[in-house]
Amino acid sequence: MTLLRPLTLVLPLCLAGCYLVDQRTFDAKAGRKPVPPVAAGPAVRAAPALVTIRYTTPDPEYHEVLENAVHRALARKPDALFSVATLVLPSGNADQAADAAENAAASGREVAQAIVAAGASPGQVEQLVSIDPSLRVREVVVKVQ
Repeated sequence: MTLLRPLTLVLPLCLAGCYLVDQRTFDAKAGRKPVPPVAAGPAVRAAPALVTIRYTTPDPEYHEVLENAVHRALARKPDALFSVATLVLPSGNADQAADAAENAAASGREVAQAIVAAGASPGQVEQLVSIDPSLRVREVVVKVQ
């Protein structure tokens, strides 16, 4: 009987550092209510092109259409940003790719200069050249942001 009394005092102290093994030991999320996934918001459509110039001929006639479009865009938003994207076809070797990129960049520069001549400031025009394998002919796409 004398041994039982100290054991009953020590036993609760030993059990204080223990915990029961249950399903949360193996899965921290067990027992919680499931959270339904949040639906995605509506898709943001890309801005439509202000002007698309297709180079089906070496020198397409676009100046009048581009000038009118730039005037309309600047009338609506005087601080509009014009993005001039020149899209080229993929080329065979590195030399052909470099020539195609240079020709494309020259086309983009011409369009950018026409936008500036139509009344936009040079800081309102950005240019980029990219390769698009789905194209049949080189294009310059002007968008307004």
